[in-house]
Amino acid sequence: MRNCLLLVTVTSLVLAGCASSASTSSTSDAGPGAALDAGSLPSGDAGTSAATDAGVRANERTLDTCTTNIDANAPEFYKRYFKCVTVTTTATGVSISSNGLPPHRSYYYGSGNANFEDFDTTRGPQYRANPNRIATKTIAFGVPNTPVSRNLTVSSSLVDGTVGTSTNEYPMGPAGMALDGVALFNPLAAPGDNIENEKYTFDVYDGHPPQDGSYHYHTTSKGPLEVLKKAGLIITTTPGSASIELYGIMCDGTPVLGCKELDESSPSGSLDAQGGHAHDLNDKEGTTLLAGRYHTHLCPTSATGRKFTPEIQYYSSCTR
Repeated sequence: MRNCLLLVTVTSLVLAGCASSASTSSTSDAGPGAALDAGSLPSGDAGTSAATDAGVRANERTLDTCTTNIDANAPEFYKRYFKCVTVTTTATGVSISSNGLPPHRSYYYGSGNANFEDFDTTRGPQYRANPNRIATKTIAFGVPNTPVSRNLTVSSSLVDGTVGTSTNEYPMGPAGMALDGVALFNPLAAPGDNIENEKYTFDVYDGHPPQDGSYHYHTTSKGPLEVLKKAGLIITTTPGSASIELYGIMCDGTPVLGCKELDESSPSGSLDAQGGHAHDLNDKEGTTLLAGRYHTHLCPTSATGRKFTPEIQYYSSCTR
């Protein structure tokens, strides 16, 4: 986890230009840690036993109990696909924020927390939990509605998997937002580490926290797909098998998809070295949700075999 030791804690960011207006959705956040200060441990992590009743846990954080507040004037893309976040409109785009707590169970919540579950070692002897625990972290980004391209050719020489070899790399630490309010990190590890080794510390949702407790994804996860299922858009939450696969959006405005487009079709045309290409993102009814937008595909079974979040920032702006 040495890549995570380099992170700067993201706390209580306030983005200029945010304007309040009516929300399309708002639910009560009864999940653990909802009222905690940034950086504190979620409620129950000190070893307090979670109350259970036939498998139902008191105060468990879920897609039903997390807070979702999305501005009525926000683009349909955010209103349709995101949960457990706050989205407000700005002069040039949106501000999207969350408390960073996953709305699902994880070993990394800690014994006694309502969201705790045992670490799954049945996946193989190489899987082992890291010693860190999930903490509440305010994550916030300003995402442009019309991002400006850097006019890059995203080649294999640019996507080299090594930190600090290009000024076009996404920043370390939170670099995007998953559909379920969890941070998306880039796929880079600190010098001396390898993301292919770090994956063995992932929980069953393919996430983990560094020392500062910022739980995050580097790859596909059933967590964001559960948001799509909750919305009635897909049936299965197995990455690579869903009819729609969307995981989140990077801070510069690059959506991260899986093996399918938003209209349920398979990606067509050539993909660059990080599984990316640009075209209108339409739903299956033909509605354009994002016009001419560069996006990447995480699909290990595809020709590119891409399985991690994008390394190279295609658009110019990343405000966090």
